[in-house]
Amino acid sequence: MNELLVDRLKKARAEQGLKQSDVAEKLGLKANTISNWEKGRTEPDIDSFVKLCDIYQIDCAALLSDVYAFKRVETDISLPEYDHIQKYRFIAKHSPDGANVVNTVLDRECAIAEKLKAQGDTRDSTSSLSPSAETIPMRFLSYYQRMASAGKGEFLFPDIPTEVIAVPDTPLSRRADFVIGVSGRSMEGTYFDGDKVLVEKAREVPIGKIGIFVRGTECFIKEAGEDRLISHNKDKGQYPDIVPDERGIDAIGIVLGKVGD
Repeated sequence: MNELLVDRLKKARAEQGLKQSDVAEKLGLKANTISNWEKGRTEPDIDSFVKLCDIYQIDCAALLSDVYAFKRVETDISLPEYDHIQKYRFIAKHSPDGANVVNTVLDRECAIAEKLKAQGDTRDSTSSLSPSAETIPMRFLSYYQRMASAGKGEFLFPDIPTEVIAVPDTPLSRRADFVIGVSGRSMEGTYFDGDKVLVEKAREVPIGKIGIFVRGTECFIKEAGEDRLISHNKDKGQYPDIVPDERGIDAIGIVLGKVGD
């Protein structure tokens, strides 16, 4: 019997909490019959197969179509690889953020592999370059896109959509709780529109440090001053400092630096 089909049937039995002897009893067969099927020694006839699928509560036609169509497309795929695909489908369905993490890792590792392959194609057999020398350790952080305004402020909502991105694994990035994007020009000279900055959660930002602040529904990246939030752009007419008003200003984190620093 097809190896993938055997594997799917074994998993289906386990998911139903059935022993091989339980299934044999339901089918009126000898106790070792199911064992022989699951070891690939013998195969069930079509009637037994249909009854087996009914016991396991699976669609036999869909199962056969899935298994044999898959084998026609990828004839050299292994069972562990097939399991990875099934796991990815499950993650994508129930944890979209988790699927983003998987995609990020795959994209990064594919890029590294392509670079190593290209180098392998051009270097001679005596080259000492090893794949590990090209690997860049990474970690993953939530990324809030372009929400820290370096201008007049961006609206900050309770449920801001995020994505997960990979950043170099450095002592600085290990302190960060999330990444936020910079929008606007008031911090030019230090941070620029489109920069991604590492942020460590904090309820207070020391004077002289750059932080992420909220005022009402607005979000800012500014330097903490004694009585205001300071813009670094020298054009104070267009990019003034932010002075607290009746809404107040709250800190949500300290900016550690740009991604990649």
